[in-house]
Amino acid sequence: MEPLPDLTIVLGPQTRASLALNAHLRENRHYLTTKGIAVFPNRVASPILRRALDNRPEAERLAQFEKDVTPRPAILSAVNLFGPPHAGLANGEMFPDAEVALAGLAPFIGTARVVLAIDPLPAFFLAAGSEALEARVRSTPWESLYELSWFELVSELVDLLPDASVVVLTGQGVGKNLPRLSEMLLGQKIGDLPFPHTMLRHLVSQTGHAVLDRLAGRDMVEPATLEELHTSFAVLPTREDLGERLGIDRVTNVLLEQRFEEDLERISGLAGVDVI
Repeated sequence: MEPLPDLTIVLGPQTRASLALNAHLRENRHYLTTKGIAVFPNRVASPILRRALDNRPEAERLAQFEKDVTPRPAILSAVNLFGPPHAGLANGEMFPDAEVALAGLAPFIGTARVVLAIDPLPAFFLAAGSEALEARVRSTPWESLYELSWFELVSELVDLLPDASVVVLTGQGVGKNLPRLSEMLLGQKIGDLPFPHTMLRHLVSQTGHAVLDRLAGRDMVEPATLEELHTSFAVLPTREDLGERLGIDRVTNVLLEQRFEEDLERISGLAGVDVI
């Protein structure tokens, strides 16, 4: 098993996958501490990174960051770093202030592993349950939504944090290989964790929970079974969600799904980026 990087930072944004990963880290935090891995869930990690970006002299902020993020290896889950959910769409842009936060992080991140969780736009817009964000989507022309690009955000991150390695997660990709994700991000086999299925629970429906509860009585659930459960019961936007909450029709949804696949292809071509 590969050793963990000295520092891993989950930057969000608030997609279903990033919120599920944050819950997974939070529930397994104490166990990971016994393995020498410091875990900082969002309620702790986001304030640490905001302090690192304040107006104090850089040397003072670096010293504070080293003090706050110890021992190492450490995992910070700062899924709110880009702001509240409705910041995901402002003035026709996705996270228009992201560049400021990312540029300020460079001295603190160095060669850290940065994790970004993305999804097709409709799923992202619905994940946080933000009425303010959904209202902004409803008032945005479909042509403007189509122009929004995850590739631009990821490529900006790569440019501003050139020494970091980047992992891009998608909700569908995570569900296909949770054991691999656990070993890569946590340095732990999923079967060793006291709460191995927290992330999957946040990705599937209540029916999926019931099936998982029946399976969890076994000593070990095979990866193929977990993947099949996710495939069968993953929470995806319904036609009612798209129409009533976002004002997105079927054709626009198909176009946004296609745009997401195009973005993933382009992201996969970026140096130092691993897409799951």
